[in-house]
Amino acid sequence: MISDKLKNIPQNPGCYLFKNDKEQIIYVGMSKFLPKRVSSYFQKNHTGKTKTLVENIVDVEFKITSSEQEAIILEEELIKLYKPKFNIKGKDDKTRKWSLCFTDEDFPKLEIVRDKQDDRLSLDFTSGNLCREIYKLIHDVFELRSCSYDLTEENIAKEKFKTCLEFHLGRCNAPCVNNIKKFYYNEIIRDVKKVLSLDISSLKTKLKKSMKYHSDNLEFEKAQHLLSKLTNLESIDSKLNVIRLQKYNKKAFDVKNILGLINLPQTIEAFDNSHNQGDSNVAASVRFQNDNPVKSEYRKYIIRTVDGIDDYASFDEILNRRFKRLIDEKQKLPDLVVIDGGKGQLGIARRVFEELGILNQVDLISISKDSNHKSSIIHKVDGSEFDIKDNMNFTMFGKIQEEVHRFAIKFHRDKQSKKLFL
Repeated sequence: MISDKLKNIPQNPGCYLFKNDKEQIIYVGMSKFLPKRVSSYFQKNHTGKTKTLVENIVDVEFKITSSEQEAIILEEELIKLYKPKFNIKGKDDKTRKWSLCFTDEDFPKLEIVRDKQDDRLSLDFTSGNLCREIYKLIHDVFELRSCSYDLTEENIAKEKFKTCLEFHLGRCNAPCVNNIKKFYYNEIIRDVKKVLSLDISSLKTKLKKSMKYHSDNLEFEKAQHLLSKLTNLESIDSKLNVIRLQKYNKKAFDVKNILGLINLPQTIEAFDNSHNQGDSNVAASVRFQNDNPVKSEYRKYIIRTVDGIDDYASFDEILNRRFKRLIDEKQKLPDLVVIDGGKGQLGIARRVFEELGILNQVDLISISKDSNHKSSIIHKVDGSEFDIKDNMNFTMFGKIQEEVHRFAIKFHRDKQSKKLFL
Protein backbone atom coordinates (compact mmCIF):
# COMPACT_ATOMS: atom_id res chain seq x y z
CA MET A 1 0.00 0.00 0.00
CA ILE A 2 2.63 2.55 1.01
CA SER A 3 4.95 1.66 -1.88
CA ASP A 4 2.27 2.74 -4.38
CA LYS A 5 1.67 6.01 -2.53
CA LEU A 6 5.39 6.77 -2.42
CA LYS A 7 5.41 6.62 -6.22
CA ASN A 8 2.66 9.22 -6.42
CA ILE A 9 3.54 11.81 -3.76
CA PRO A 10 1.85 15.15 -4.60
CA GLN A 11 4.43 17.65 -5.84
CA ASN A 12 3.10 20.38 -3.59
CA PRO A 13 3.60 21.88 -0.16
CA GLY A 14 1.52 20.20 2.52
CA CYS A 15 1.42 17.73 5.38
CA TYR A 16 2.06 13.99 5.54
CA LEU A 17 0.43 11.68 8.08
CA PHE A 18 2.21 8.38 8.75
CA LYS A 19 0.03 5.48 9.96
CA ASN A 20 0.78 2.13 11.62
CA ASP A 21 -0.76 -1.30 10.97
CA LYS A 22 -3.76 -0.34 13.12
CA GLU A 23 -4.42 2.71 10.87
CA GLN A 24 -3.46 5.00 13.76
CA ILE A 25 -1.70 8.25 12.85
CA ILE A 26 1.70 8.02 14.53
CA TYR A 27 3.44 11.05 13.05
CA VAL A 28 2.47 14.31 11.33
CA GLY A 29 5.00 16.40 9.43
CA MET A 30 5.02 19.19 6.85
CA SER A 31 7.15 20.23 3.90
CA LYS A 32 7.23 22.92 1.25
CA PHE A 33 7.82 20.07 -1.27
CA LEU A 34 6.34 16.78 -0.12
CA PRO A 35 8.23 14.29 -2.40
CA LYS A 36 11.67 15.31 -1.17
CA ARG A 37 10.78 15.25 2.52
CA VAL A 38 8.65 12.09 2.59
CA SER A 39 11.06 10.07 0.43
CA SER A 40 13.93 10.91 2.77
CA TYR A 41 12.39 8.71 5.48
CA PHE A 42 12.77 5.64 3.27
CA GLN A 43 16.05 6.39 1.51
CA LYS A 44 18.35 6.78 4.50
CA ASN A 45 19.58 4.56 7.33
CA HIS A 46 18.10 6.09 10.47
CA THR A 47 18.87 5.51 14.11
CA GLY A 48 17.04 5.92 17.39
CA LYS A 49 13.49 7.25 17.41
CA THR A 50 13.36 7.92 13.65
CA LYS A 51 14.36 4.32 12.94
CA THR A 52 11.54 3.08 15.19
CA LEU A 53 9.08 5.45 13.47
CA VAL A 54 9.99 4.21 9.98
CA GLU A 55 9.70 0.58 11.08
CA ASN A 56 6.10 1.26 12.18
CA ILE A 57 4.94 3.07 9.02
CA VAL A 58 2.60 1.03 6.80
CA ASP A 59 0.59 3.84 5.18
CA VAL A 60 0.74 7.56 4.53
CA GLU A 61 -1.90 10.20 3.86
CA PHE A 62 -1.25 13.61 2.27
CA LYS A 63 -2.92 16.97 2.89
CA ILE A 64 -2.04 19.47 0.16
CA THR A 65 -1.78 23.22 0.85
CA SER A 66 -1.11 26.19 -1.42
CA SER A 67 1.95 27.44 0.48
CA GLU A 68 4.54 26.49 3.05
CA GLN A 69 2.97 28.85 5.58
CA GLU A 70 -0.38 27.12 5.21
CA ALA A 71 1.35 23.75 5.71
CA ILE A 72 2.87 25.00 8.97
CA ILE A 73 -0.55 26.06 10.27
CA LEU A 74 -2.17 22.80 9.17
CA GLU A 75 0.57 20.70 10.77
CA GLU A 76 -0.02 22.43 14.09
CA GLU A 77 -3.76 21.76 13.95
CA LEU A 78 -3.33 18.11 12.90
CA ILE A 79 -0.92 17.42 15.75
CA LYS A 80 -3.38 18.89 18.24
CA LEU A 81 -6.17 16.77 16.78
CA TYR A 82 -4.45 13.38 16.54
CA LYS A 83 -1.70 13.71 19.20
CA PRO A 84 0.60 11.33 17.27
CA LYS A 85 2.91 9.11 19.30
CA PHE A 86 6.11 10.25 17.57
CA ASN A 87 5.40 14.00 17.59
CA ILE A 88 7.01 15.73 20.55
CA LYS A 89 5.89 19.34 20.12
CA GLY A 90 2.49 20.88 19.51
CA LYS A 91 0.19 18.43 21.31
CA ASP A 92 -1.29 21.01 23.67
CA ASP A 93 -3.46 24.05 22.99
CA LYS A 94 -1.11 26.54 24.64
CA THR A 95 -0.10 28.28 21.41
CA ARG A 96 0.85 31.93 21.92
CA LYS A 97 -1.62 34.20 20.13
CA TRP A 98 -1.22 37.66 18.64
CA SER A 99 -4.28 39.75 17.78
CA LEU A 100 -5.03 42.90 15.79
CA CYS A 101 -7.88 44.94 17.27
CA PHE A 102 -8.97 48.54 17.82
CA THR A 103 -8.53 50.60 20.94
CA ASP A 104 -11.60 52.06 22.64
CA GLU A 105 -11.02 55.78 21.99
CA ASP A 106 -12.64 58.72 20.22
CA PHE A 107 -10.35 58.07 17.24
CA PRO A 108 -9.47 54.37 17.62
CA LYS A 109 -6.12 53.05 16.51
CA LEU A 110 -5.13 49.54 15.56
CA GLU A 111 -2.98 47.72 18.09
CA ILE A 112 -1.20 44.40 18.44
CA VAL A 113 -2.22 42.50 21.57
CA ARG A 114 -0.69 39.28 22.88
CA ASP A 115 -3.04 36.68 24.35
CA LYS A 116 -6.09 38.96 24.17
CA GLN A 117 -8.65 38.25 26.90
CA ASP A 118 -11.50 40.66 26.00
CA ASP A 119 -14.28 40.26 23.41
CA ARG A 120 -13.24 42.97 20.95
CA LEU A 121 -13.42 42.09 17.25
CA SER A 122 -9.96 40.86 16.33
CA LEU A 123 -7.89 39.09 13.73
CA ASP A 124 -5.87 36.41 15.50
CA PHE A 125 -2.50 34.94 14.56
CA THR A 126 -0.20 32.20 15.81
CA SER A 127 2.71 33.97 14.11
CA GLY A 128 3.89 37.27 15.55
CA ASN A 129 5.81 38.04 12.35
CA LEU A 130 2.71 37.65 10.20
CA CYS A 131 0.67 39.76 12.61
CA ARG A 132 3.18 42.62 12.42
CA GLU A 133 3.37 42.30 8.63
CA ILE A 134 -0.41 42.60 8.27
CA TYR A 135 -0.41 45.53 10.72
CA LYS A 136 2.05 47.41 8.50
CA LEU A 137 0.18 46.60 5.29
CA ILE A 138 -3.12 47.80 6.77
CA HIS A 139 -1.50 51.16 7.50
CA ASP A 140 -0.23 51.22 3.89
CA VAL A 141 -3.81 50.97 2.67
CA PHE A 142 -5.87 52.87 5.26
CA GLU A 143 -5.08 56.30 6.73
CA LEU A 144 -5.19 55.28 10.39
CA ARG A 145 -3.43 57.03 13.22
CA SER A 146 -0.75 55.03 15.02
CA CYS A 147 0.31 57.65 17.60
CA SER A 148 -0.24 57.56 21.34
CA TYR A 149 -1.88 61.00 21.52
CA ASP A 150 -4.90 61.36 23.79
CA LEU A 151 -7.25 62.59 21.06
CA THR A 152 -10.18 63.88 23.06
CA GLU A 153 -12.37 66.59 21.54
CA GLU A 154 -11.09 68.98 24.20
CA ASN A 155 -7.41 68.32 23.45
CA ILE A 156 -7.95 68.66 19.70
CA ALA A 157 -9.89 71.93 20.18
CA LYS A 158 -7.01 73.32 22.28
CA GLU A 159 -4.61 72.51 19.40
CA LYS A 160 -2.31 70.49 21.67
CA PHE A 161 -0.86 68.45 18.80
CA LYS A 162 1.08 68.85 15.56
CA THR A 163 1.04 66.66 12.47
CA CYS A 164 3.76 64.02 12.33
CA LEU A 165 5.66 62.23 9.56
CA GLU A 166 2.86 59.69 9.07
CA PHE A 167 0.55 62.48 7.89
CA HIS A 168 3.13 63.84 5.44
CA LEU A 169 3.70 60.33 4.08
CA GLY A 170 -0.04 60.01 3.41
CA ARG A 171 -0.51 57.23 5.97
CA CYS A 172 -2.67 59.16 8.45
CA ASN A 173 -5.48 61.71 8.06
CA ALA A 174 -4.31 63.65 11.11
CA PRO A 175 -7.38 63.70 13.36
CA CYS A 176 -5.00 65.26 15.92
CA VAL A 177 -5.34 68.64 14.14
CA ASN A 178 -9.01 68.16 13.21
CA ASN A 179 -8.06 67.32 9.60
CA ILE A 180 -10.76 64.65 9.42
CA LYS A 181 -14.14 64.52 11.11
CA LYS A 182 -15.03 61.61 13.34
CA PHE A 183 -17.79 60.46 10.96
CA TYR A 184 -15.33 59.97 8.07
CA TYR A 185 -12.68 58.46 10.31
CA ASN A 186 -15.25 55.90 11.50
CA GLU A 187 -15.89 54.98 7.86
CA ILE A 188 -12.22 54.00 7.63
CA ILE A 189 -12.58 52.00 10.84
CA ARG A 190 -15.52 50.10 9.31
CA ASP A 191 -13.41 49.22 6.27
CA VAL A 192 -10.53 47.96 8.41
CA LYS A 193 -12.96 45.88 10.45
CA LYS A 194 -13.84 44.12 7.19
CA VAL A 195 -10.19 43.12 6.96
CA LEU A 196 -10.33 41.83 10.53
CA SER A 197 -13.37 39.78 9.48
CA LEU A 198 -11.50 38.46 6.39
CA ASP A 199 -13.94 40.22 4.05
CA ILE A 200 -11.48 41.63 1.52
CA SER A 201 -13.40 41.25 -1.73
CA SER A 202 -15.83 44.12 -1.08
CA LEU A 203 -12.91 46.43 -0.26
CA LYS A 204 -11.13 45.53 -3.50
CA THR A 205 -14.31 46.26 -5.43
CA LYS A 206 -14.63 49.62 -3.71
CA LEU A 207 -11.04 50.60 -4.57
CA LYS A 208 -11.42 49.49 -8.19
CA LYS A 209 -14.54 51.66 -8.60
CA SER A 210 -12.70 54.66 -7.17
CA MET A 211 -9.73 54.01 -9.48
CA LYS A 212 -12.01 53.91 -12.51
CA TYR A 213 -13.76 57.11 -11.45
CA HIS A 214 -10.48 59.06 -11.17
CA SER A 215 -9.10 57.51 -14.34
CA ASP A 216 -12.25 58.42 -16.32
CA ASN A 217 -11.86 61.98 -15.01
CA LEU A 218 -8.21 62.05 -16.11
CA GLU A 219 -7.03 62.22 -12.50
CA PHE A 220 -4.24 59.75 -13.15
CA GLU A 221 -2.13 60.60 -10.11
CA LYS A 222 -5.04 59.81 -7.78
CA ALA A 223 -5.78 56.64 -9.74
CA GLN A 224 -2.15 55.55 -9.43
CA HIS A 225 -2.22 56.20 -5.68
CA LEU A 226 -5.28 53.95 -5.38
CA LEU A 227 -3.58 51.29 -7.51
CA SER A 228 -0.76 51.20 -4.96
CA LYS A 229 -3.32 50.71 -2.19
CA LEU A 230 -5.04 47.96 -4.18
CA THR A 231 -1.72 46.15 -4.60
CA ASN A 232 -1.15 46.25 -0.84
CA LEU A 233 -4.72 45.12 -0.19
CA GLU A 234 -4.24 42.13 -2.51
CA SER A 235 -1.06 41.31 -0.62
CA ILE A 236 -3.05 41.33 2.64
CA ASP A 237 -5.66 39.09 1.02
CA SER A 238 -3.01 36.60 -0.06
CA LYS A 239 -1.22 36.53 3.28
CA LEU A 240 -4.48 36.02 5.17
CA ASN A 241 -5.08 32.71 3.38
CA VAL A 242 -3.24 30.98 6.21
CA ILE A 243 -5.71 32.49 8.70
CA ARG A 244 -8.65 31.40 6.56
CA LEU A 245 -7.19 27.90 6.45
CA GLN A 246 -6.76 27.89 10.22
CA LYS A 247 -10.37 29.00 10.76
CA TYR A 248 -11.64 26.42 8.30
CA ASN A 249 -9.60 23.65 9.92
CA LYS A 250 -11.19 24.36 13.27
CA LYS A 251 -14.61 24.17 11.65
CA ALA A 252 -13.64 21.00 9.76
CA PHE A 253 -12.32 19.31 12.94
CA ASP A 254 -15.66 20.04 14.62
CA VAL A 255 -17.61 18.60 11.69
CA LYS A 256 -15.36 15.53 11.60
CA ASN A 257 -15.94 14.81 15.28
CA ILE A 258 -19.70 15.44 15.28
CA LEU A 259 -20.38 13.39 12.15
CA GLY A 260 -17.80 10.73 13.03
CA LEU A 261 -16.03 11.03 9.68
CA ILE A 262 -12.98 9.03 8.65
CA ASN A 263 -11.27 12.03 7.08
CA LEU A 264 -10.85 15.69 7.85
CA PRO A 265 -13.25 17.22 5.27
CA GLN A 266 -10.83 19.47 3.42
CA THR A 267 -11.62 18.31 -0.11
CA ILE A 268 -15.38 17.98 -0.67
CA GLU A 269 -17.20 16.99 -3.86
CA ALA A 270 -20.95 17.39 -4.31
CA PHE A 271 -23.24 15.86 -6.96
CA ASP A 272 -26.66 16.86 -8.28
CA ASN A 273 -28.98 15.88 -11.16
CA SER A 274 -31.15 18.15 -13.29
CA HIS A 275 -33.89 17.37 -15.86
CA ASN A 276 -37.17 18.63 -17.28
CA GLN A 277 -39.78 15.88 -16.78
CA GLY A 278 -37.18 13.35 -17.83
CA ASP A 279 -35.96 15.41 -20.81
CA SER A 280 -32.33 16.57 -21.24
CA ASN A 281 -31.08 14.57 -18.26
CA VAL A 282 -27.81 16.02 -17.00
CA ALA A 283 -25.78 16.05 -13.80
CA ALA A 284 -22.95 18.06 -12.33
CA SER A 285 -20.32 17.94 -9.63
CA VAL A 286 -18.33 20.64 -7.86
CA ARG A 287 -15.23 20.43 -5.72
CA PHE A 288 -14.36 22.62 -2.72
CA GLN A 289 -10.93 22.74 -1.12
CA ASN A 290 -10.76 24.26 2.38
CA ASP A 291 -14.11 26.00 1.88
CA ASN A 292 -13.10 27.46 -1.52
CA PRO A 293 -14.52 26.37 -4.89
CA VAL A 294 -12.01 24.72 -7.24
CA LYS A 295 -13.54 25.63 -10.61
CA SER A 296 -11.04 23.54 -12.57
CA GLU A 297 -12.52 20.43 -10.91
CA TYR A 298 -16.16 21.23 -11.73
CA ARG A 299 -17.64 18.55 -14.01
CA LYS A 300 -20.72 18.29 -16.29
CA TYR A 301 -22.35 15.01 -17.24
CA ILE A 302 -24.87 14.15 -19.94
CA ILE A 303 -26.79 11.13 -18.63
CA ARG A 304 -26.34 8.34 -21.19
CA THR A 305 -28.05 5.29 -19.70
CA VAL A 306 -31.30 6.70 -18.29
CA ASP A 307 -34.57 7.54 -20.06
CA GLY A 308 -37.23 9.45 -18.15
CA ILE A 309 -37.01 10.46 -14.48
CA ASP A 310 -34.76 8.17 -12.44
CA ASP A 311 -32.53 9.97 -9.91
CA TYR A 312 -31.19 6.70 -8.56
CA ALA A 313 -29.98 5.39 -11.91
CA SER A 314 -28.56 8.81 -12.80
CA PHE A 315 -26.49 8.93 -9.61
CA ASP A 316 -25.35 5.36 -10.25
CA GLU A 317 -24.05 6.38 -13.67
CA ILE A 318 -22.29 9.62 -12.81
CA LEU A 319 -20.68 8.33 -9.60
CA ASN A 320 -19.31 5.31 -11.45
CA ARG A 321 -17.98 7.53 -14.24
CA ARG A 322 -16.38 10.05 -11.91
CA PHE A 323 -14.75 7.70 -9.43
CA LYS A 324 -13.66 5.00 -11.86
CA ARG A 325 -11.77 7.71 -13.70
CA LEU A 326 -10.20 9.11 -10.54
CA ILE A 327 -9.11 5.61 -9.51
CA ASP A 328 -7.82 4.63 -12.98
CA GLU A 329 -5.84 7.86 -13.30
CA LYS A 330 -4.60 7.57 -9.69
CA GLN A 331 -5.90 11.04 -8.88
CA LYS A 332 -6.59 12.26 -5.36
CA LEU A 333 -9.98 11.18 -4.08
CA PRO A 334 -12.05 13.74 -2.17
CA ASP A 335 -12.23 13.44 1.62
CA LEU A 336 -16.00 13.73 1.59
CA VAL A 337 -18.73 13.29 -1.04
CA VAL A 338 -22.10 15.05 -0.70
CA ILE A 339 -25.11 13.67 -2.60
CA ASP A 340 -28.17 15.84 -3.20
CA GLY A 341 -31.09 13.82 -1.86
CA GLY A 342 -32.25 11.54 0.92
CA LYS A 343 -31.68 7.97 2.05
CA GLY A 344 -32.49 6.46 -1.36
CA GLN A 345 -29.86 8.47 -3.23
CA LEU A 346 -27.37 7.81 -0.42
CA GLY A 347 -28.01 4.08 -0.69
CA ILE A 348 -27.14 4.14 -4.39
CA ALA A 349 -23.94 6.05 -3.69
CA ARG A 350 -22.99 3.61 -0.95
CA ARG A 351 -23.41 0.64 -3.27
CA VAL A 352 -21.26 2.29 -5.96
CA PHE A 353 -18.51 3.07 -3.45
CA GLU A 354 -18.62 -0.49 -2.09
CA GLU A 355 -18.27 -1.92 -5.60
CA LEU A 356 -15.34 0.40 -6.32
CA GLY A 357 -13.70 -0.45 -2.98
CA ILE A 358 -13.54 3.12 -1.70
CA LEU A 359 -16.28 3.17 0.94
CA ASN A 360 -13.68 3.01 3.72
CA GLN A 361 -11.52 5.69 2.09
CA VAL A 362 -14.05 8.41 1.28
CA ASP A 363 -16.71 9.74 3.65
CA LEU A 364 -20.20 9.82 2.15
CA ILE A 365 -23.32 11.77 3.14
CA SER A 366 -26.50 13.00 1.47
CA ILE A 367 -28.42 16.17 2.24
CA SER A 368 -32.19 16.46 1.81
CA LYS A 369 -34.02 19.78 1.53
CA ASP A 370 -37.04 21.14 3.39
CA SER A 371 -40.31 22.42 1.92
CA ASN A 372 -38.58 25.73 1.08
CA HIS A 373 -35.91 23.88 -0.88
CA LYS A 374 -33.26 24.74 1.70
CA SER A 375 -30.60 22.28 2.88
CA SER A 376 -32.12 20.61 5.93
CA ILE A 377 -31.04 17.11 7.02
CA ILE A 378 -27.67 15.37 6.72
CA HIS A 379 -27.98 11.60 6.19
CA LYS A 380 -25.11 9.20 6.96
CA VAL A 381 -24.55 5.69 5.63
CA ASP A 382 -25.01 4.27 9.14
CA GLY A 383 -28.58 5.64 9.20
CA SER A 384 -27.93 8.56 11.57
CA GLU A 385 -29.24 12.04 10.76
CA PHE A 386 -28.20 15.58 11.69
CA ASP A 387 -30.16 18.79 11.37
CA ILE A 388 -28.20 21.44 9.45
CA LYS A 389 -29.44 24.08 11.91
CA ASP A 390 -28.03 22.25 14.95
CA ASN A 391 -24.47 23.38 14.26
CA MET A 392 -23.36 26.56 12.50
CA ASN A 393 -20.41 24.67 10.98
CA PHE A 394 -22.87 22.56 8.99
CA THR A 395 -23.86 25.64 6.99
CA MET A 396 -20.82 25.05 4.78
CA PHE A 397 -22.68 22.05 3.34
CA GLY A 398 -25.63 24.27 2.44
CA LYS A 399 -23.31 26.58 0.52
CA ILE A 400 -21.76 23.66 -1.37
CA GLN A 401 -25.17 22.13 -2.12
CA GLU A 402 -26.47 25.44 -3.46
CA GLU A 403 -23.40 25.77 -5.69
CA VAL A 404 -23.71 22.30 -7.24
CA HIS A 405 -27.45 22.89 -7.76
CA ARG A 406 -26.73 26.22 -9.50
CA PHE A 407 -24.09 24.60 -11.69
CA ALA A 408 -26.33 21.67 -12.65
CA ILE A 409 -29.31 23.95 -13.43
CA LYS A 410 -27.15 26.20 -15.62
CA PHE A 411 -25.85 23.20 -17.56
CA HIS A 412 -29.39 21.89 -18.03
CA ARG A 413 -30.66 25.26 -19.27
CA ASP A 414 -27.73 25.59 -21.67
CA LYS A 415 -28.49 22.15 -23.06
CA GLN A 416 -32.20 22.94 -23.39
CA SER A 417 -31.41 26.21 -25.20
CA LYS A 418 -29.24 24.40 -27.75
CA LYS A 419 -32.08 21.94 -28.47
CA LEU A 420 -34.45 24.83 -29.23
CA PHE A 421 -32.20 26.04 -32.05
CA LEU A 422 -31.51 22.65 -33.64
